[in-house]
Amino acid sequence: MSRVDPSEPVAQAHPTEPDSTATFPADRDGEDGMGLRSVTVERFEEIRRRLADGRGVREIARALGCSRDTVREVRDGLRQSPAAPKIGKDPLWMRQVDWATVVHELGLGHPLKFIWEEKAQALTTYSNFWKQFYRKFPQHRQADITAREFAAGERVEVDYAGDPIEWIELATGEIRKAYIFVAGLGFSQLLFAWAAEDMKSRNWLGAHRRMYAFYGGVPHVTVPDCLKQGVLKCHLYDPDLNPGYAQLARDFSTAVVPARPDHPRDKAIVEGLVKILMRYVRFRHRRTRFTSLHQINQALSECAQRINARRHSRFGVSRRERFEALERAALKALPVHDVDTGEWLTATLHPDCYVLVEAVLYSAPHIHRHKKLRIKLTENHVEIFLNLERLAIHPRSRHRDGRRIKIDAHFPPASQAYYEATPQRLLSQSRFIHPELHRLFVELFNDDVYGNLRRAQGFVRSCTKEINTAGHEVASQRIAAAIVTMRRYDKYRVPYFQALLAQARKQTTTVTGESREIVRRPGNPMLRYAAGADRPVDIFAAVPSDSIQEK
Repeated sequence: MSRVDPSEPVAQAHPTEPDSTATFPADRDGEDGMGLRSVTVERFEEIRRRLADGRGVREIARALGCSRDTVREVRDGLRQSPAAPKIGKDPLWMRQVDWATVVHELGLGHPLKFIWEEKAQALTTYSNFWKQFYRKFPQHRQADITAREFAAGERVEVDYAGDPIEWIELATGEIRKAYIFVAGLGFSQLLFAWAAEDMKSRNWLGAHRRMYAFYGGVPHVTVPDCLKQGVLKCHLYDPDLNPGYAQLARDFSTAVVPARPDHPRDKAIVEGLVKILMRYVRFRHRRTRFTSLHQINQALSECAQRINARRHSRFGVSRRERFEALERAALKALPVHDVDTGEWLTATLHPDCYVLVEAVLYSAPHIHRHKKLRIKLTENHVEIFLNLERLAIHPRSRHRDGRRIKIDAHFPPASQAYYEATPQRLLSQSRFIHPELHRLFVELFNDDVYGNLRRAQGFVRSCTKEINTAGHEVASQRIAAAIVTMRRYDKYRVPYFQALLAQARKQTTTVTGESREIVRRPGNPMLRYAAGADRPVDIFAAVPSDSIQEK
């Protein structure tokens, strides 16, 4: 057992205060003349542990191969651990930076690099800036992340930005929100962004189509979040996809592999791109007031283009250069024909033969009333299905004001008659029946629209029946004559009009009968003239004698 030097106490109550400007002495050779090793973090912690156990300075120095002065400095607190940050004087350029403003801008979510470009780019490099910033404000240092590697054309990750961008509608002064769709390729991390008025399925699917067109190809895997527009029911191994989203995946030949719920690291690339993009947009346009979605999309396109063209710190080239050189050729080809994928909904056909879709009413055949129908919403059409049978297709309306879009053949006869009872439709029908009838309807509607509406219906029905019976040419003459008679007596009544048509039919039949040529057989004793002769015929000569009659 080694002895403890009595002249070297284990602890001192009042250590000598060193000069504040003095530097820590370097290790020197011990009494045995053996070269001493430098103090590492492990050796520093071992010295502290042995001092806490009550070991002497000489014993610790001999055992660890260091000088007694080093042990004394650790014991007295004059030497710090090598892991501790070195405290020195701040560089002169740090005095010219308003650090309070830097911390405030960083707290608003702006990237530190953008703040350096605005505040200190002329003073120092970015590496010196962030090193001194994190030394001065260590509470703002972020945790490390693990970079993942993917093959070219393997995957694309998609997500919505957490915070929407506000814009003002100038017509009403209403403050509206734009939701940002962000996508990033796994290999080159090429960024795509698009803004829409909401996150509903039509905009979700439309953003995917725009994304594939932007990349000029389709990756093998598409990784979304577990939102309802893409995934109906989350499952670790076999999630249920939205039918419209599954149809889009089939059309573009890509596999949809949703990220696990509450695991944002499954799509860490797009999570990082969302942070980079939104910080950049908010920083560059923090003094801009947007007034339309088009203006927001222009700003997003400009910022995404600048980010894609900037040199990537890990790749050594920009995202755009890496994409063009290696990944574009690895993507699948886009579909040959335009793909108009749709959103699928379920709706019940109401008794009035309409289904309600996005505050617009669309008609369907009346024989399927009270049935649940499948509605497919595409970019330009609304298709109505019963099982696998398509019942109707309508042009899609964007007005959302409760208007009705109908096809006349979808309604029963009574409803068709009701919908046809309008002044405009009656005027259109009268124009094709006869010009005089159209002129009469104009006069009647100018006098009283609703009072003469059913009267005009009666005229149209009577004329249609007459045309179907006698043909258009003959019926037109009768209709014109009947209208002239009504005007002569100033009597515009449907029964009177029908009576005039019936009288015209009788007169035509009588005149045709009198002009008909009658062929008479010669030798008829009942005829006054025979063979068209001008003299009368002797009827007695024509009668045979009694002997002949007896025979």
